[in-house]
Amino acid sequence: MQPSFGTIRQIAYVVTDLEVAIRYWLSRMNAGPFFLFEHAELENQIYRGAPSDADVSLAVGNSGDLQIELIQCENDSPSVYREFLESGRAGVHHLGLMPEHYADTCQSYRDAGFEPAFECSIGGTSLVYFDTVQSLGHFTELWDRSDSFINFMAQVKSAAQNWNGEEPIRTGGL
Repeated sequence: MQPSFGTIRQIAYVVTDLEVAIRYWLSRMNAGPFFLFEHAELENQIYRGAPSDADVSLAVGNSGDLQIELIQCENDSPSVYREFLESGRAGVHHLGLMPEHYADTCQSYRDAGFEPAFECSIGGTSLVYFDTVQSLGHFTELWDRSDSFINFMAQVKSAAQNWNGEEPIRTGGL
C-alpha cells in the first residue's frame, strides 16, 4: 500500500489574463468569491536547483470543497509557471495537496523518481512542486501543514458556502 499523500485540495491553472479567468469562474462555474494576491510574496524560491525570483499574481476561490487557484506570471524569471507558458500551454498546471506528513511525503515523491521543480515558502509555510508532468500532464504541489494555510483554506471555503454573489473579488492575505 502506498503512503497517503493526502486529499487533493486544489486544482490550479496558469492563465494569461487573470481578470478574464476570474470572470469566467465567477460567471460560468459559479465559483467564488476569489481572494486576489497581486504580486504574491513567494519567499526562498528555488527553481530546478537554482535561486529564482518569480513574480506572480493569483486568485483563490472555491467550487464546493475544491479550491481553484488562478495564476498569472508577472515577469520572465525562471519558474514552473514561465516554463509552462513557454511550452505553449495554459490551463491546468498542478494539483495541490496538504499531506499529514509533509517531509515523509516529499521523500516518497523523490523515492518514486519525481524531482522537485520549484520550492518556496508563503507566509512562512513551505511548499514544493514535484515534476509529475510526464506521468500526469501537470505538476503536483505539496504544502506543509501550518495553521496559517489551514486557516486560509477554511476562510476561502467558508466564504464560498452560501455566497450570495456580493464582493466577488476580495483582497487576499495569509
